[in-house]
Amino acid sequence: MLKIKSQPYNSVWICADTQEELNRTFMRFTEHYESPNPLFKDKIFTVGQLKAWYSETYGADTYDVDWSGFNIPSSVLKSFKDGLFDPLTSEEQNLLNLFKYRHDNFYIIGAQNNSVLRHELCHALYAYNKIYQTKVNLICDKFKKELLKTSKYILNKGYHKDVLNDELQAYITDNDDSFIIKHTPQNIITKFNKLYEEYK
Repeated sequence: MLKIKSQPYNSVWICADTQEELNRTFMRFTEHYESPNPLFKDKIFTVGQLKAWYSETYGADTYDVDWSGFNIPSSVLKSFKDGLFDPLTSEEQNLLNLFKYRHDNFYIIGAQNNSVLRHELCHALYAYNKIYQTKVNLICDKFKKELLKTSKYILNKGYHKDVLNDELQAYITDNDDSFIIKHTPQNIITKFNKLYEEYK
């Protein structure tokens, strides 16, 4: 069963009874929004197609356990509400049911605990506050060369390049990924954290 709670930055937090249920709920919404595979990003596809690709790419059908958090703008729901992803899974329908009376623009976070929630709220802030977003993008552009190793690491996790700056700011301000801490220059980590503290 899904539970919902309001959060800052015009966002909502969704959690489920288990991590596996949460992952099954967000799987197609997430890949429709930010998949690195052009067959899925902004496209219509079946659960079977997604699972087959994921198994081939990552060695097993482990989507249910590989991801700990999710974030999507509410605009992603439209194709699902319009019936383009017919048939919906029961988990997808449950998520849509939570928002059947909402027609505004908001942000949706999927997380099972507070530590993951903090990371996902960084994405909501990036989407909500355009000044923060602009300043993040300026840092990413200015230090593109210095962030090359960190960027490659994030893209290899399975994100689309269109959301790279958003993921950079979320992972760097999260401060709990040992690779990023080790390979991102300290002055850039400081800049991101200072900016986050200013706008959070």
